[in-house]
Amino acid sequence: MGTGTVNSLLRHKNALVEKHKTLDKDIKTAYTNHINDIELHKMKKEKLSLKEEIVKIETTIAERTH
Repeated sequence: MGTGTVNSLLRHKNALVEKHKTLDKDIKTAYTNHINDIELHKMKKEKLSLKEEIVKIETTIAERTH
């Protein structure tokens, strides 16, 4: 694979990491503000989904660079 593909994956991963961080802050704020449990659960599921996607991308990058 070319470095262009790896660079693209890195950019995508970095964007997901930023979303993950933002969602983490939002969840902490939601706890403080006693948000609805259903909404909190949705946020946590989305955060987990982002983390899973980040790990998949990291695995793909590792495979392509070794």
